[in-house]
Amino acid sequence: MGVGTNDAVAGASTRSARSAAVAAVAAVAVALLAGCTAGASRHGVSHVGPEPTAMTVEDGVETWDLTVPPSVEAFGIDTDVPGGARTRVGAYASESGGGRPVRFLLPGGEEVRVQATQVIFDALDNAQEVTDRSGEVVLPEGRLFHLRVNTVPVEGAEAGVDGYRDVLEQLDLPDTSVGELQEKIAAADSVDPVDASQRVSVGADVAKTDGLDFGPSTSFRPNDEPLRFTLRLNGAWDPIPIP
Repeated sequence: MGVGTNDAVAGASTRSARSAAVAAVAAVAVALLAGCTAGASRHGVSHVGPEPTAMTVEDGVETWDLTVPPSVEAFGIDTDVPGGARTRVGAYASESGGGRPVRFLLPGGEEVRVQATQVIFDALDNAQEVTDRSGEVVLPEGRLFHLRVNTVPVEGAEAGVDGYRDVLEQLDLPDTSVGELQEKIAAADSVDPVDASQRVSVGADVAKTDGLDFGPSTSFRPNDEPLRFTLRLNGAWDPIPIP
């Protein structure tokens, strides 16, 4: 399966919009997990939210079935939030620094397994469409479900490239972005010191199926010594009507 220039640009745009939409919610969820007193603990995982119907644990592997229609029940998203809150979160964090094996089943038949430290779902209720100055839709109307998965960071260029390539192979994605990652690693020493603390990233996208955009990305800071890579999985569903 190949990726053309237009597809690559569109994919990058999708990932950028997706990241902007979930970043703030992910930060809130991380804070909740770090100091959670009301969340549950099961299978070595602390979580905020009710028991999800789309998740099972067998032989120590946490499996999320993303082929089901998105819902607060499926993803264990907490709806007991203050009145007027638009965003609701379901978040699951490993109780040890080494993470735990988590498997995701995708609508197109693909599946991917990673050593995850955090699995964060959110549901954002948006009463009306939001556009930017050019008229492009930034936030569609409806209930928007997002997923962000953080994995155990690895050190060293070889480990970073190998980990990213492994996920691409699991998802049957082309390795075009591996070459892009290697180029950015090679150029790390020449990055302007002013910009060297900013994360450099590459990513790819699985073909959208049943309204789910899904893809892996990896990033590093050029001034890290040794380089430290953070692999993430991100998902975003087409909006559904607000109940």
